[in-house]
Amino acid sequence: MSDNKFSLAIAGAGIGGLVFALSLQKFCPNIEVNIYEAATRFGEVGAGIAVWPRTWELLQKLELDSDILAVSNTNGKDRATGFTFRKSDQPEGMPFPSNAPRVAFRSLHRADFLDVLSRNLPQGHKFHFSKRLATYSKLPSGKITLQFADGSEAQCDVLVGCDGIKSAVRTTMYRLLAEREKSAGNDTKAADLARQSEPRWSGTVIYRSLVYRDELERLFPGHPALSQTMMCFGRDKHIVAYGISSGQKINFGGYVSKPDLEGTVYGAQWVHDSSKEEVVAEYRNFEPMIQALLSCLGDVSLWAVHSLPTLSTFVDDRVALIGDAAHAMMPYQGSGAGQAFEDGFILAALLGHPGTTLENVDQVLKVYDEIRRPFSQEIVEKSRGNGLKYDLRSPGLEWMTEEKSVTSPLTPAQLEELGDSIEDAFTWVKTTSVMDDLDKGIKRLEEVLQLSK
Repeated sequence: MSDNKFSLAIAGAGIGGLVFALSLQKFCPNIEVNIYEAATRFGEVGAGIAVWPRTWELLQKLELDSDILAVSNTNGKDRATGFTFRKSDQPEGMPFPSNAPRVAFRSLHRADFLDVLSRNLPQGHKFHFSKRLATYSKLPSGKITLQFADGSEAQCDVLVGCDGIKSAVRTTMYRLLAEREKSAGNDTKAADLARQSEPRWSGTVIYRSLVYRDELERLFPGHPALSQTMMCFGRDKHIVAYGISSGQKINFGGYVSKPDLEGTVYGAQWVHDSSKEEVVAEYRNFEPMIQALLSCLGDVSLWAVHSLPTLSTFVDDRVALIGDAAHAMMPYQGSGAGQAFEDGFILAALLGHPGTTLENVDQVLKVYDEIRRPFSQEIVEKSRGNGLKYDLRSPGLEWMTEEKSVTSPLTPAQLEELGDSIEDAFTWVKTTSVMDDLDKGIKRLEEVLQLSK
């Protein structure tokens, strides 16, 4: 007879799902874990990941720090770098007055990080590839039946959706929640729940690419991107560039926003190939230093940035959501991955508590929701606010247009105020601890379990 508490299925083996799997191994090795992934093998799309101090603390607890440092942009040294801010959409760019690096973080290439995770995965967990979850249903016994796109099925006691912004787990969860409300005669609430599960386009696209250090250095010796982590501002568009892969590559992200299109339907594929020429055209008003960087771009992909409405809950009975499935956010705090890691870390710790059983696991998931949902949704709002600042749309800049931004540069005092405001918005990543939230969650769980006796 198995000594496992219960069986748990993870839908999605991206970096959020894998960090959750590692967290389960740390906190609750006596849970049977099956991981279902739609792809044929491990693989990550995207380029760089920002690892803030708060996230770094979590990765240290999972004993991943040494392996991560070996593939970071610091050549194995535990050193964070900070952004250098610059207004670049004018003939001669203007550094922010202090010109000191701000908002320190560690940077990683997603593929490198995935490799670290895959090398540290628990041997006892079972992985199932080419298994795209289509939906799930609940049996009278409490078991959950998973139905996959290939027609196959599996069962589990607990289901955790790590399946991203297009989450089948979230879609099914909110359909069931809406159906229950409709059956109870609450048509308005049912309609609101149905609306919540649908992603919406932000009106923003990101051009993602990589620049090889050797090429940039050969063509433009001394280019700032070779030694600095850059954030270059412009009206409704900005650029982020920083080193990854032991400094051999530079992660490039070019953000272009059309605020009047927010909430509309993006007509093309959300991720598709673009071109260097398209990026150059978008940033034609940016200074020569940026034009030099653009000339060295490799293959370019375009990402239409979608986010989720504010969800009413991350859980329903024995089903939970983490990461983008729960709180897909704008990328302006570089915190989407980190918040997914925190979700999984805290959820795993709660599931591993000695008082957690199959009989009360629904209460345990409610504690997870109570701890994680308000915090992660606050970060969603912070990220959105930062985006307005990066695109020079913060309060006081209502007068600005793309043309005026080029011809009527901001004053040094205005730039310094903007820089300080952005830095203040990142205070939480270096002054708060995920371990404090974990302690809060454990304390709350013990209160709930005591009351249920």
